Amino acid sequence: MSLPDCLMLAALCASTPLACSQIVRVLHFSDSKPFQMGKVTSRRIVQPDTGAKLLTLNYSFSQPGSEFSQHVHDYSDDTILILQGKADLRQGDTRTAFHAGQCAFVPAGQIHGTITTAPDTIMISFQVPPDLVLYTGVRDSSRPGAAPPKGVITPGAVKFIDFSNQNSVFVSPKMGAKRATAAYRQLGLGDSLHMSLGQNSEGLVFVWKGSIRARAGQQDLMVNEKDTLFLSGRVQLDVSNPRDESAILIQIETPARE
Repeated sequence: MSLPDCLMLAALCASTPLACSQIVRVLHFSDSKPFQMGKVTSRRIVQPDTGAKLLTLNYSFSQPGSEFSQHVHDYSDDTILILQGKADLRQGDTRTAFHAGQCAFVPAGQIHGTITTAPDTIMISFQVPPDLVLYTGVRDSSRPGAAPPKGVITPGAVKFIDFSNQNSVFVSPKMGAKRATAAYRQLGLGDSLHMSLGQNSEGLVFVWKGSIRARAGQQDLMVNEKDTLFLSGRVQLDVSNPRDESAILIQIETPARE
């Protein structure tokens, strides 16, 4: 792990133990690891191997007809964002269409899966807290001999939200999310964003388009397209767009706050 990609604020650790719990780290998309569910190969971007304890982030690229098998997260809320293309959220025999710029918030215990309906569809999802069983294949209900997912399908429990038409928070306690907040951010040249995390918090910034500069204390990092900035502990961070093209970001923080 190189110094430009991971800073542990080691210089401050000598003066205050609190700083030793801080992590500000760039996770490169090229380092993400694949996992299979049904006919969809996804990639683990943020997960415990990268230092996360409170959240995960996954990325998938798929073609029409590809199904991410129906499954259940026993204790984790799941939010699925379509960044490009279209898909159906499947719950039993029911399919609900959603498209780029929309997300589905799925509370813990609800049966769900996705079926891709447009070419070159890109989705990201985050689970809070992490569901490590998802990566083992045990939850893949499409496997021969696999038992159907054990959960519930509660009408109205899954919420579909437009996120790309607002430069603001779209997942929050106001709409039923108790464990995390998520925001869509679009930064033009010279625009900036301040992030402040508490001691027991984690956060991330996924760069969907463009690139950003992130500054924490005396540290200065560049985060490029499809890479992710992961944060843990008490962190004060300023994010800016140093280039002419707009930077489009997905910002996630936990624990939830208004």
